[in-house]
Amino acid sequence: MNDITLHMRGPFRVTRDGTDVTGLSRRAQGMLAFLADQSGHRAERGRLADLLWSDRGAEQGRASLRQELSVLKKHLPGTVEANRQTVWLTGVDVDTSGTGDAMEGFDLPSEDFEDWLRGVRMRAETTVVAEPRPERAKLREKPSLAVMPLDDLTEAGDMFADGIVEEITGVLSRVQAFHVIARQSAFALRGQALPLPEIAARLGAQYLVEGSLRRSGDRVRISVQLVNGEDGRAVWSARFDDRLDDLFDLQDRIARQVAGQLSPSLRQAEIARAEALPEGDRNAYALTLSALPHIWAHRQEENDRAIAILDQALAQSPGYVPAMAYKAWCHGHRRAYFWTDDPEADLATVHALHARAAPLAQDDPNALVALAAALSLATAEFETAEAYVTRALTLDPNNAWGWMRRGWNLIYLQRPHEALDAFDVAEDLSPLDPFQFNICFGQSAALRGLKRYDEAVRLIERGLQAGPGVVWAYRMLFGTYAVMGETEKAREAARLWRKHNPQLKPQMIARLLPMWSHDQDYIDLLHEELMRDGV
Repeated sequence: MNDITLHMRGPFRVTRDGTDVTGLSRRAQGMLAFLADQSGHRAERGRLADLLWSDRGAEQGRASLRQELSVLKKHLPGTVEANRQTVWLTGVDVDTSGTGDAMEGFDLPSEDFEDWLRGVRMRAETTVVAEPRPERAKLREKPSLAVMPLDDLTEAGDMFADGIVEEITGVLSRVQAFHVIARQSAFALRGQALPLPEIAARLGAQYLVEGSLRRSGDRVRISVQLVNGEDGRAVWSARFDDRLDDLFDLQDRIARQVAGQLSPSLRQAEIARAEALPEGDRNAYALTLSALPHIWAHRQEENDRAIAILDQALAQSPGYVPAMAYKAWCHGHRRAYFWTDDPEADLATVHALHARAAPLAQDDPNALVALAAALSLATAEFETAEAYVTRALTLDPNNAWGWMRRGWNLIYLQRPHEALDAFDVAEDLSPLDPFQFNICFGQSAALRGLKRYDEAVRLIERGLQAGPGVVWAYRMLFGTYAVMGETEKAREAARLWRKHNPQLKPQMIARLLPMWSHDQDYIDLLHEELMRDGV
């Protein structure tokens, strides 16, 4: 037995099987406490580095984080895990039943950590025992969200913080994936020492956005977090640093960044809520959410699982537009990545779903993006796909998936410079997006079109690291090496693609391989490699 418990009330303690764990540095303890407070007990590496070493530069902070993680893993093996982007806890219990302040007497020489700890203590002070809410058997089709007034830690009293909140509320109101409570309702509770669950209940919101603002000279720092209204636990948090130049431009920049990064985090929280429901209790909305991680995986078996889940959603609600649009996207994947024995049937399914969904999807940015993806992957209707993406971004200019699909569509339209710009926007809006690997692949395709081949190869390799199992990208690696004249490297990439796709046949390639990115020499070399395997 090796039970690890983090004791959050009173002096912070870590125990293993009831015995105190000693030898942990102050920052290691701070890291554990912060992770314990996050949804899923996980946080992005950059956020941890900023939080614990805000007095140091970004590179120095990340280096310090790597060193601290190495030491922490030795003290608590199997408890702290990390990859290139995220750090998380496994197999820990979090005890908040003690007395005294949260992390009583604890401090760190880090301004960001002190801001976070102050927020934790304020939450703890206002926590009251409330009547348990009855469990809902179904999720609402759209969650509700309220943007609360920011705490202005400089106490300037010039309404600057309120202007930021108003701008964020306005930008989020354009996102069709959730309802935003009117600003006046949220501000009516300003200054009332209420626990977050009670605020959420009064506003009828499943989620709250809260945070603080601090100014120093010509700089401003805004800390924002998305909070689950049920229990007050942080789902997502981020810090934004900017210059105090044109105030209106600053408000717009901050609101855009918050909206872009908050939307994927809220979607992840909603997926977690959906997956916590028994399968029999999931409505079409919950089932469609449950299908998304399988779509993101970009692997044949996962794609098939997504289609099966979306079929369940459509069995419940045959006219549910998001399910139709995402199912069309999945069938586009089947053709584009050779995951099918009957490509013509998949093409027919894409056309049928598009015909049903398109008239009903004109005010749903995500459905429009999914239909654009389906058309551009399964057909050559790139102009129609571009029109859908344009409408989606008109409705929601901060839709990272919309910018990603615009980038790919611009590649199909042979406009690589514009494609790179679109991918840059997608990456800025959602730096931890589950489609990050596909952004890398898109950037690679654009650079290949600009004959910047070495950079294109590096981006494919980065995408393969970010998306383990996304083996269709060996086809891209083959194509890039082929146009570089690196025949042996191209053949090795083709062998890897063939290894993971034993069903490949020259006839299938001739029918399905996209024709926008290569010439006949490319096809001849690929056929030659397949024939070497006796296909």
